[in-house]
Amino acid sequence: MRLPSEEEFNEWKTLYVTQYVGHLLNKKRETLRQDWEGGSFTDYTQEGTVLVNVGNMGTCKGYAFVADLAYDDLLTEIDDGKQVGIGPAGGSSVD
Repeated sequence: MRLPSEEEFNEWKTLYVTQYVGHLLNKKRETLRQDWEGGSFTDYTQEGTVLVNVGNMGTCKGYAFVADLAYDDLLTEIDDGKQVGIGPAGGSSVD
């Protein structure tokens, strides 16, 4: 599978469905944040709390990666179907 051109990528980003999916992902990120603030990720043990929080942080970062995907991010992930790099550590920002 070939890498989309920057023009194709930018066109995809303007599609209603793409924007709607981004909106849904951002809503899910916000829900996770609110759940965290409310203490929903606290377990009976310290280890359990750490595991629950780490798992949800990963989920939140995944939502952020897809919702905030830029063409340059795509280039660091894919080159003619092969992964070429993961970009800088913590590249997906979770506000």
